Amino acid sequence: MRRSVLVRTGVAALAMGLFVSGTVMAEPGDNSDNSASTGQYSLNTDGVGAEEVMAAAPLSAGVSSVLDEYYDSVESGDFSRSMEVELGAMLDEEVANRASVLDDYTRLGITTVNNYLNVRDLPSTDNTKSEIIGKMVHYTACEILDYADGWYKVQSGPVVGYVAEEYVVEGDEAIEIALEEAKLRAIVKTEKSDLNVRKEPSTDSKILEKVSSEERYEVLEVLDGWVKIATLTGEEGYVSADYVEVKYALNEAVEFTPPMTTSKRQQIIDYAMQFLGNRYVFGGTSLTRGTDCSGFTMRVFQHFGISLSRTSKAQANNGRTISYSEIQPGDLIFYGRSGVSGIGHVAIYIGNGKIVHAASSRTGIIISNARFTSIIKVVNVID
Repeated sequence: MRRSVLVRTGVAALAMGLFVSGTVMAEPGDNSDNSASTGQYSLNTDGVGAEEVMAAAPLSAGVSSVLDEYYDSVESGDFSRSMEVELGAMLDEEVANRASVLDDYTRLGITTVNNYLNVRDLPSTDNTKSEIIGKMVHYTACEILDYADGWYKVQSGPVVGYVAEEYVVEGDEAIEIALEEAKLRAIVKTEKSDLNVRKEPSTDSKILEKVSSEERYEVLEVLDGWVKIATLTGEEGYVSADYVEVKYALNEAVEFTPPMTTSKRQQIIDYAMQFLGNRYVFGGTSLTRGTDCSGFTMRVFQHFGISLSRTSKAQANNGRTISYSEIQPGDLIFYGRSGVSGIGHVAIYIGNGKIVHAASSRTGIIISNARFTSIIKVVNVID
């Protein structure tokens, strides 16, 4: 259905106006089965049969054609979920907005892992034969390029590689998830430098964070010349509308290649990465049920017999202070936070200019750029 949804939604307002006593409405499903889960749409005419309603008023050729296909497919048993979504998109603006994400993919795949899925440069889990080049968390979208012997070749954001077939769904199941997970996002479009996120919609306002090209952030409001977004750490900030594309979109993969070592530092990173996608809970210390930033670092290092203080401010006094130029995977990076005096956030450096951290209640445990905001301190607590 690629392209067809957006092309046909232009007749939605006209079609809605042509209906008389009955209306095609979008209704959430109530079935736990993925093939008919939340987001399914049905014809609701308040007791009047859909055929009678359609006969009572002339329809645009586009709606009539899709309805004919829909009824034919149901009668023949060759039901198409994409066809039903297409019909819903023609008749309901909210459905059309969410369905527009499908237009970005020819063959949509969605990950269904509990935590994260490795993207590899070759179709093999043997680390001596293939290298990890990216990470995809739960419900990350991708374009399926090819399939062979239990592996999909996919493209997700900037990452092109191979993922195990068992952790990816496509077809109707992928459509259902996409419609549920689609959010209005600001996709950063900068070529040379990071984009400033400001406290207020003004270039004179304080810089809260920095975002990089192709990163995606939930949109809270669109203003004249500015877009209000939810930042990595849960704050609200503003970016220039000139450097973002605002559209309904899905999560995509993050580039990441771990150092190929068996050192204690690598073991710490590997352990921390197991909890990608898990919840952020203020005051929490559970890696599985929910944790805040310092609870995350405390529990990860505790697993390796390294004792850290409870809060990020206190953890900054553990270990040995080093410069960013000396940083190694496994070191801790401390940041400021709006409304907090001094240190207010902590993350684990994982190499390649990236960190893993419990960022906010909106994002949970994620991978981010290490320099997303000003670094106050770097600490080595390992050796």
